[in-house]
Amino acid sequence: MSCEYTYDTFVNIPVAAVALETLDDGHRSSVAMNRHLRRLGRVVRSVAYVVRSGYLHTSERCCPAFPDEIFENHFRVYRFVSQFCRNQRVLDVGCGTGYGSAYLANVARSVIGIDLSRQAIRYARRHYSTANLQFLQMNAESLTFPDGSFDFIISSENFEHLSDQEANLREMSRVLTDDGTVVIGTPNAEMFVGLPNRYHTHEFTYDELKRTLRTFFMDYEIAETLLPPPSKEGQLMQSSRKRRGDYGLDLSQSRSLWGREVDTTWLSNTHSFVCFARGPKRERSDSSSEALNSNSYTASVHRPSS
Repeated sequence: MSCEYTYDTFVNIPVAAVALETLDDGHRSSVAMNRHLRRLGRVVRSVAYVVRSGYLHTSERCCPAFPDEIFENHFRVYRFVSQFCRNQRVLDVGCGTGYGSAYLANVARSVIGIDLSRQAIRYARRHYSTANLQFLQMNAESLTFPDGSFDFIISSENFEHLSDQEANLREMSRVLTDDGTVVIGTPNAEMFVGLPNRYHTHEFTYDELKRTLRTFFMDYEIAETLLPPPSKEGQLMQSSRKRRGDYGLDLSQSRSLWGREVDTTWLSNTHSFVCFARGPKRERSDSSSEALNSNSYTASVHRPSS
């Protein structure tokens, strides 16, 4: 049976949640109490949803059943990249609950969403089913697909969660066709100085992304984040690299990518770099000077030198 998944489809999915009654003004004794009650409400809704669906929602994973601001921003990424997916074989790396894969299946020839989480894949399989859509539990650092299986690969806000990003890039370059494209959205370390995220193994600087991308791809572009870093240290990091001439692509000014006009209506790179890569390098030596080893990912944020 054919089914088109739209934005309204996702945000209107029924949720069996316990609703907290709105407190009248007489009971709002303090701002702190209201904050605690709101937090409690989120917890209760999550627990109620676990009982019903078997899916445990966390603040680091997006789910249409919990359509908050984070979900809105993540969904915009899929709306943006859909322009690259028409009639393509698409791989969604770190698909989570599958809403993005399902959306891309509206225009793609086929879509496979992969995620390491059994819960997330189970949710995706239960909620989205079309002939050209498939969900698999799989490690992004060890893909089981044959070489050159996909025309387009999207990895949105997943790269920073991996334990071996180099292995992930190697695998994505391997399963990409020679004329295919990879898009990676990942937080800009300049934006999060002093704001550690326990779910992230590493947040990349601009220089680190350049080094890793050129190890595995012939061509790449990194779209700059649209907002300035909130901290003084982050601002120093950004100004320092720009003085060195390290500027990313500004798609708000130039809407062209490798000679192709890009529709930026849904581009929402306020805090994350959006990386575009093509021309996979099939063979490389492990001793390549470009390769980064796992030791380079021990620090969550790189500090500028004084």
